[in-house]
Amino acid sequence: MTISVHEIGKMPNGETAEQIVIENKNGHKIGVTNWGATWQFFKTNSGQDLMVGLQTTDKLWDQAYSVGDIIGRVGNRITGATFTLNGKTYHLKDNELGNALHGGKENFSNRMWDYTLDEDTNSVTFTTTMTEEIDNFPGTMPTSVTYTFSDDDEVALTFSAESDEDTLYNPTSHGYFNPAGIETDARDLTLQIHSQRRLELNPEDTTPTGNFLDNADTPFDFNEPTRIGDNLAKLDGPYDVKFDNAFELSQAADRPAAVVSDPKSDRSIEVYTDRNAVIFFIADPEVAYHEGDRQWFDEHPYNTIALEAQTLSDAINHEGFGDIVLPAGKKQTYRTVYKFNNLD
Repeated sequence: MTISVHEIGKMPNGETAEQIVIENKNGHKIGVTNWGATWQFFKTNSGQDLMVGLQTTDKLWDQAYSVGDIIGRVGNRITGATFTLNGKTYHLKDNELGNALHGGKENFSNRMWDYTLDEDTNSVTFTTTMTEEIDNFPGTMPTSVTYTFSDDDEVALTFSAESDEDTLYNPTSHGYFNPAGIETDARDLTLQIHSQRRLELNPEDTTPTGNFLDNADTPFDFNEPTRIGDNLAKLDGPYDVKFDNAFELSQAADRPAAVVSDPKSDRSIEVYTDRNAVIFFIADPEVAYHEGDRQWFDEHPYNTIALEAQTLSDAINHEGFGDIVLPAGKKQTYRTVYKFNNLD
């Protein structure tokens, strides 16, 4: 097992971005960077890249789809960029249709993190501190995320935070995966999500209505392994119609919450988590730079999916979605594991 550090270059704000590469005994590698604690790649020992990631400072600085980002303080959307805690209403810095997406304008993704390496555990721990002056959430909150890469080809992400005031904490990772390889059509992948229902979303901005919808006998039914393209074809929408939905998990403790597989190579990625939901998103992230270009999209179709483990979206504004309040002085830790199978 080895860990190496490489300078990527200067970010537009003058800070130096560095890439940490962790290699396990099998010769597989992951790459992460101190800018946003971002997960950049997973490469097999044969050179096959199973993640879409951003490798240059300009792309890391200005992107639309949170590619590889660590997300927080709160993943997904907070409706109206507003919430009430302990009788006080907080107004966040909205960054999408008047809502706060992935923590608002000043979030985990848009800052340089400190880091420490641990070669004994084959891990890197990123740390930063959020304050109310930065992101309008209450409290000063030191937070960390540790990437650990095992010889069993598991990438464990451990999130931790503690605040001096009651605040919100619902982090996630926005890694983009394709076990067939990043140059292939993600519609041909098979997906299983152990979920019986999903959040109903407002069509104008995809914020939750507060209701749940049953998945059975709909395009959102992935309770059994299903070709993604078959269900995608049943959806109505624009030229790049996509899944971007919060699935409530019903997994048992000894099985993954979700599995994405490539039938041709038999490679798969299993997702284990202690959270109550997975956001399933499918895209070619580059489509954000080709808005409305049907020809471009036909030539560059969906090439990756995200499986974001978190507490159900907008939980602070909906009873029964889960508790994302971090009480003052209490340390909260979450863990999600991505297990890569049949890599050789």
